[in-house]
Amino acid sequence: MVGGRADGVRSFEPPAARPSEVLPLVSPGVVSPGVVSPGVVSPGVVSPGVVSPGVVSLWGVLNVTPDSFSDGGQFLSPADAVARAKAMLLEGADVLDVGGASSRPRGLTYGAGAEPVPAAEERARIEPVISVLARELGARVSVDTTQPDVARAALGAGASIVNDVSMGASEALLRAVADHGAELVLMHTRGDGSHGAGHTQYADVALEVRAELARAVDRAIANGVAPERIWIDPGIGFAKTAEQSAALLARLPELVSLGHRVLVGASRKAFIAALAPRPDGTSPPTGDRLGGSLAVLTLAALGGASAVRVHDVAASYQALRVIAAVGARSVSGGDRG
Repeated sequence: MVGGRADGVRSFEPPAARPSEVLPLVSPGVVSPGVVSPGVVSPGVVSPGVVSPGVVSLWGVLNVTPDSFSDGGQFLSPADAVARAKAMLLEGADVLDVGGASSRPRGLTYGAGAEPVPAAEERARIEPVISVLARELGARVSVDTTQPDVARAALGAGASIVNDVSMGASEALLRAVADHGAELVLMHTRGDGSHGAGHTQYADVALEVRAELARAVDRAIANGVAPERIWIDPGIGFAKTAEQSAALLARLPELVSLGHRVLVGASRKAFIAALAPRPDGTSPPTGDRLGGSLAVLTLAALGGASAVRVHDVAASYQALRVIAAVGARSVSGGDRG
C-alpha cells in the first residue's frame, strides 16, 4: 500500500485489500478492422461496452535470473529483488510474479533459448525473496516455475499462486498446488514453446489453443486442483508466430468463455517488435516496446482478461484506470453538456 506523509513523500506500507482500486472490465469484444459495433473493438474506437463485475489485476514481473529476455541480471541479489518488488507495489502491482529460471523459447529471436536451471539453484534464487515479499511485506506472490520441487518450496515460503508455463505438464507440480490449496496458472504452449518442430501448425489457432487449455484444466482438476483456483493464459509468443499471437488477442473472449480467469502476459515480447517495427524497418529492443505493451494490455482488458502480467507497472496501472473510467462512463451515458 502507498502511504502519504505530510511532506508529500510517498512511503511504503504492507499492501492490503484495495476495494477502491477495483478496476471494472469493459465488456469482452473482438478486434474487427473497420467495423464499429457494441462490444467490438475497432482501430481508433473504444467500443461502448458494459462494466463487468470482475477486476483487471496487475501482476508485476520480478525475474531473479541472469538471463531473462528483458531484465535478466538486474535483480539477482535478494536486496535488489526486494527493492524492485517494493517499487512495483508502490506503482500499483496486485501480484508479484517471481521467477528463478528464464523460460524464453529457442528460435530466431532468442537463439538456443534458455538454459535449464537445476531445481536447487532455482530454489536458492527465489526462496529468500518470496519469504520477504510474502511474510514481511504481506504481498501476494506468484512463482513462475515448471518444477514441482520449486513450486512446493515457493508455496512453503509464502507464495499462493503457481504460474506454470508448461501448461500442467508435470502431475507432481499439479499435486503440489492441490496440496497447498494454491492457485494455478496454466499457460498454453506446445513442446518447448519454440517455433520449430511443427509447434506453430494450427488450422484455427484460437479454437485449438482453447481446446488444449481445456484439456490441461481437466488434467489439473483430476490431480486435485480446485476448478475455481485455475487460471488460463493464451501463451503469447510461445509456439506461436507474431500473427498467431495477434489472432489470439483478437479472439480472447473465446478463451474467457471457458469459465476460468484469463491472465495475459505479453509485456515487451518479441511479437510486438515483429508487428510494429520502427519506421526505418528495424526491430525495437525490449526496452522500447512500451507502446505496444500498453496496446496489448488494452486489448486484453477489452477482451475480458482478469489480469495482465507486466514489466512497466506504473504505466500499465494508469492505462487500466483510463480503460475502467471510459467503461464506467459508457454505461452511465457520460457527460452530455
